[in-house]
Amino acid sequence: MDIMEMQAQNGQAFAGPQHQYGGMGAVPDPASSIGADPGSFRASNGGLFDLLDQHEGAGGYDTLYGHAQKNGPFSGTKVSNMTVGEAIDFSRPDGAYAQHVKGQVGRIATPMGRGQIVGTTLRRTAEQMGIDPSTPFNAATQDAMINHLAANRLRSARTMDGKIRGLRAEWEGFKHVPDAQLASAITNFENTHMGRSMGARPPVKG
Repeated sequence: MDIMEMQAQNGQAFAGPQHQYGGMGAVPDPASSIGADPGSFRASNGGLFDLLDQHEGAGGYDTLYGHAQKNGPFSGTKVSNMTVGEAIDFSRPDGAYAQHVKGQVGRIATPMGRGQIVGTTLRRTAEQMGIDPSTPFNAATQDAMINHLAANRLRSARTMDGKIRGLRAEWEGFKHVPDAQLASAITNFENTHMGRSMGARPPVKG
């Protein structure tokens, strides 16, 4: 998830305990299935999304912190069935989900879906991409947003070290990926997607 967004919500970085399962860079639930792939992101991005699945949302488009969508007060919750506007509302800092996570980690955080995107990042990204709040927050939308976030981080850096730092600032789980492995995934992502459609675009300011 986006660590800077947690700082924006809370005035400081996440300092809570590491949990066994869930988002925010915790170990994914080994029982979670990858689920349906809505398009070519996994293949065309040369492993970047695979690493995200391994170290953040476990490949699930409904993943909540600690896999709360499977048990507890949010059992059965499917954010992929919500609209973008509904997901933003679900992730309000004063909402039940944010307070639930705060009770576990001591800080407000609202990671959701495959990319463990928190509410403030979701709102900002939707604005940057021109996504209407009525758009389904489904697999295709989530993957497009993840792609946007990754590409924007990579366009904002000139060196591989800077790109690695950028992705680790966006997703804490990438801190557990060796530099060489992440660099390889970045190169594949840039060669197969950014160079074709996004390489000439300046980073989106947010």
